[in-house]
Amino acid sequence: MGDVNFNGLIDRFAQQIYQSRKGRLRMHLIDALYRQYLPEAEMSSMRVLDAGGGLGQMSHWFLTRGSSVDYFDISSAMVQTVATDFAESIAQGRLSVAECSITEAAYPPVYDLVNAHALLEWLEDPYDALATLMQSVKPGGYLGLMVYNKHLLMLRHLMRGTLKRAMSGDLGGDRGGLTPISPLDPTEVGDFLSAGGFQILCQAGVRTFSDLAEKTVLEWYDETDQFAAELALCEQRPYCDLGRYVLFIARRSS
Repeated sequence: MGDVNFNGLIDRFAQQIYQSRKGRLRMHLIDALYRQYLPEAEMSSMRVLDAGGGLGQMSHWFLTRGSSVDYFDISSAMVQTVATDFAESIAQGRLSVAECSITEAAYPPVYDLVNAHALLEWLEDPYDALATLMQSVKPGGYLGLMVYNKHLLMLRHLMRGTLKRAMSGDLGGDRGGLTPISPLDPTEVGDFLSAGGFQILCQAGVRTFSDLAEKTVLEWYDETDQFAAELALCEQRPYCDLGRYVLFIARRSS
């Protein structure tokens, strides 16, 4: 059936994921964890691949730290948005923008850091793509990988009364929606990274309780307090296994 392309969903995607409180929380956590685990002093000399980079939020994060970035996405609408929004960086030679899928991409293993957030779960064969991403990291380089958590999705089904769907193991979303077609088991992802010669520096749940709490409860919380609590819990078990997403920061052996 092929991988999912967000052409036609870009406005909904932007509003529900990036312009919401949960989107801000996601970016706050990524920022805090990347600053903790990546070598800040080396960022300005890094060459970064932003795979399936969407609307370019992470490309922007790297560009503000002086990195050079190669961005690609399968969605022509998202690529055009990034090309427009970051035209100055493109003109300066600090950002390249391409429209392609991860299965078409042929990037050599020259990257100091490969970034792939919310990409694998939209693919028919996520582990084939992950192997490609891992091979694009040069020895001693880093991989920043965020995946949609299969366990949290199953838990949500159990909590909402769709017991048969939860126990069937068929948890993938319908095409055209915002539930991924291939949610991943974080334990399997971690094992795959380790078997491929990567040391996992960080495994963190992104929104460990915020996506389980009722909306009215979340409205009681100050956004800053909510972020502080999520950050305090995100690397602890069992909370790191309960996030809507699981973020891995890993380093390839030299």
